[in-house]
Amino acid sequence: MNVETLIAPIGELHTLAGKPGARKGEEMQNTSVLRNAAMAIGEGIVQEVGDAKELLRKWSSVPRIDAADHLITPGFVDPHTHLVWGGSRAGEFIRRCRGESYQKIAAEGGGILKTMRATREASVEELTQGILRRAELMLRKGTTTLEIKASYGLSEEGVRKELDAIREAKRTLKQRTVVTFMGAHAFPPETTREEYIELLEAKLIPFAAKHRAEPAFNDVFCDEGAFDVRESERILQAGLRYNLRPKIHSDEFKVLGGTELGTRLGAASCDHLLQSGDAQIEALANSDTIAVVLPGTAFYLDKPYANARKMIDKGCAVALGTDFNPGTSMICDMRFVMGLAVAKMKLTPEEALTAATVNAAAALEAAVPKLLGTLTPGAPADFCIWNAGSLEELIYQFALPLSPEVYCAGKKV
Repeated sequence: MNVETLIAPIGELHTLAGKPGARKGEEMQNTSVLRNAAMAIGEGIVQEVGDAKELLRKWSSVPRIDAADHLITPGFVDPHTHLVWGGSRAGEFIRRCRGESYQKIAAEGGGILKTMRATREASVEELTQGILRRAELMLRKGTTTLEIKASYGLSEEGVRKELDAIREAKRTLKQRTVVTFMGAHAFPPETTREEYIELLEAKLIPFAAKHRAEPAFNDVFCDEGAFDVRESERILQAGLRYNLRPKIHSDEFKVLGGTELGTRLGAASCDHLLQSGDAQIEALANSDTIAVVLPGTAFYLDKPYANARKMIDKGCAVALGTDFNPGTSMICDMRFVMGLAVAKMKLTPEEALTAATVNAAAALEAAVPKLLGTLTPGAPADFCIWNAGSLEELIYQFALPLSPEVYCAGKKV
């Protein structure tokens, strides 16, 4: 065992030890918390976890970090972001604050299509720098793994630029990064619906699947005003032909059947779920698909929150994400999202931490290392040292600008 650093003593350590993979229902309450603990790090992974006195004796000659008055959690895993975009939609935000609806603004050429135009006009370098700036903000807030959707180009050239920018950003990003192709975010105005779906099937999905940005997933926005269930299935099946695992935006504005489609196709996750009812919750509970809820979007749009409390009680594996995007969730902080989950969705602090770590990692499944989102022996040493004495204190202060010490693969970043 090669131990390079010992963190001891630790006031409160949440290891998320337990069965591999996602936690469902009551399992989400158990974060395997240790007090007066120690964690030995080496070769980028957690080598040993245990009692502080025991490990201090065992590893007395190893450089040590004292975290006696601090909380340590796994680094956050954000399974849902749209991090590559051009332009701004600040004006739309103010219009919504004055009472105009998202749908009205979108019908007038705003919304996703406004970002589409700005993204197409931006250079690859501009898009790359935007990704790097936003990822740095997330890192400073404790996010050590993030997903990025290529979701605004909506054309051959636009998709190429997005994926090229993501690939360039990945060269220097400090976080672990997972890429999702989401050509099915909206219908571009220069094509008919059928023409665009045919373009996705014949060109965009095959191109994305072979791109050196290495996307792992294929996502579709199945909702009113976007893609219907039949169209969504065509697009997800096209991705499966190129080994892109399905993801689906479903039940955000209206229940169309997208969640049931996602679970039937073995989607890694169904995301948003603001309008999900009993049938959708049952479908998720009886599947291996992760329910990714995005309370920052509800907060930003002033919409009712997803019923995550009921989802957990019925046996779903619930994860949290920011949905960081220019239109409906200019939120980069997973801790703020956890606070919303506790304050507005009635999760416990332990459930929120599970949702932001091990379950969020499960929503990215084979695209991330095993044991990611935990701090058990063999897990990646991605963690945060917080200036807080307990998980309760961390959640209580969710709107304060805390910046943790962040470690990726055992190195302070």
